Amino acid sequence: MPREDDVVITGVGIVSSIGIGPEAYFQGLLEGRSGVRSLGDRTDGDASPAEGEPIDGLWIGAPVVDFEPKQYVRPRKALKVMCREIQMGFASAHLAIEHAGLSDSIPASDDGGLRPERLGTVYGGEIYFSPPHELTETIKQCMDDNGNVVTGRLGDAARREIMPLWMLKYLPNMPACQVGISINARGPNNSLVLGDVSGPAALLEAESYLQRGLADAVLVGATGTRISATRLNYRHDAPIPHLSDGKIEDASRPHDPQSSGVVGGEGAVSVVAETLSNAEQRGATVLAKVLATASRFVPTDAMRTGQRSAEIDPTPDRRATRAIQAAIESVLQRSNVAPESIGLVVSHAVGDRQVDSGEAQAVQAAGIDCPVVAVAASLGHLGAASGMAEIATGVLALAHQTVPPTRFQQVSEGVRLCQQPQPLESPYVLCLSHTTEGSAMAVLLGR
Repeated sequence: MPREDDVVITGVGIVSSIGIGPEAYFQGLLEGRSGVRSLGDRTDGDASPAEGEPIDGLWIGAPVVDFEPKQYVRPRKALKVMCREIQMGFASAHLAIEHAGLSDSIPASDDGGLRPERLGTVYGGEIYFSPPHELTETIKQCMDDNGNVVTGRLGDAARREIMPLWMLKYLPNMPACQVGISINARGPNNSLVLGDVSGPAALLEAESYLQRGLADAVLVGATGTRISATRLNYRHDAPIPHLSDGKIEDASRPHDPQSSGVVGGEGAVSVVAETLSNAEQRGATVLAKVLATASRFVPTDAMRTGQRSAEIDPTPDRRATRAIQAAIESVLQRSNVAPESIGLVVSHAVGDRQVDSGEAQAVQAAGIDCPVVAVAASLGHLGAASGMAEIATGVLALAHQTVPPTRFQQVSEGVRLCQQPQPLESPYVLCLSHTTEGSAMAVLLGR
């Protein structure tokens, strides 16, 4: 039978370009740190500029340069069936478990603090692309003497050159699968592939599990990238940044009317969500309460026409604005919280002027006037992980009772980005996430 029980967040794990772990990440925000740099600095062996090539456009990004998966993945042999995004998701899950004080209860067991059938796993993801070099030899064997690819040879070449478990490295459902196996979670398990809102949608799913009595605790997360080699080959869905002036670390400029484009990044975020009664029973520290979650969809003009341009367009898409505003108004109504009570908005602005201005209009139309933090200024656009990063930021802001600053730049009228950390005066934080197709999610957190 369904039961009513508050849903709370007791742990956060994050792998980001400004810090690994919740405290390192939040300290990075407080210090105004930037993870944006030349992709020539990346340490994962993926696409990078040639020596002497100008660092501009696609070669600006926010890679995680200090991530060592062997520190987190057990057993280590599992690494061979995990792409980088899955490795980061796995690491973020175990960081969240540690932060929640659950390390002694994981893996779950019938005689431990968490029973396996009462522990769930749900993750947001996206298409994870194989690095081109993994298929180089396969493609070479498909070429004839004139250098043309003969597609009929692909099957035989692939059987010879590609390891049998190759596909498991890149399936979008593998973050939830690998995390679930490692923690012995035998409760609900699901994967959601919904673009930037994948993480918040995963939290909505977990909230349903907990409130319907299907689980006592759920590992919720998302992992993504916008700087893998294959993803860099397709950037016609967002303006590409250029350094006409300024420093490379300031290239990601959300809510800036002079922003030239969207800087890609990578990362993964997980949270431990559980019922309040379960958290109280085990003496856990509650970082934040999930007061309301709402999902809305109004197809944007780009979605309706099938034409998404990478050109700069400062005009808000009125349909996207409607979806964001509807999601905001839904969580306010369901939680009975007044717009003027919101103490912080964690923004999904990414440096796309059309997207950013649409969100700003929606927030103002909903009657909210409070400080805003735009984490993309430090992290770039994390793809499927971006919405989850915004939720984690909201949770940590509540836990520290602090509004983190946004790396300062020229800001659009009506958007209150802080230059320095300041006290969070209200117990309510609104986290937003949305896509260029018209999906929008709002998550209202409370202290």
